[in-house]
Amino acid sequence: MQPKSFSLRAMTPADAPACAEIACRSEIGERYGFEPTAMAVTITDALRGPAEIFVAERGGMVIGFAWIDPRGAFSSAPYLRLIAVDASARGAGVGAALLAEFERRTASVGRDWCLLVSDFNRDAQQFYERNGYHRAGALPDFARPGITEILMVKKR
Repeated sequence: MQPKSFSLRAMTPADAPACAEIACRSEIGERYGFEPTAMAVTITDALRGPAEIFVAERGGMVIGFAWIDPRGAFSSAPYLRLIAVDASARGAGVGAALLAEFERRTASVGRDWCLLVSDFNRDAQQFYERNGYHRAGALPDFARPGITEILMVKKR
């Protein structure tokens, strides 16, 4: 196995534009109509609250990020709000490292980890299933009309 060619670190406000671009170019960003400037503001604002955002970096460039809310689901379960990896870095273990970091950072909170994934995002659903998450429910029209969000949970 190749050594990891990236590192993880806490996000800073200066990383927000790069994170916003990655999110906007993702399948969910395109389907939901994310806009880079607005997304950068949203991400920067999230740094002021209980959310935690961390980035994957390679050669000084942000190649992915994860946005988590340690108590986001029902005020008791760690919630992965968004994970996004630049297309150039997909398949290199970046998403798995970000997901593992989410679980590591929130290991002492609640009983389960949870996230929502859009019904159209089959690759993401398979990724989470490979990493131990299972479907626990469906929320039709939850975030956008015509899109069902799949609740996925991982038991500890």
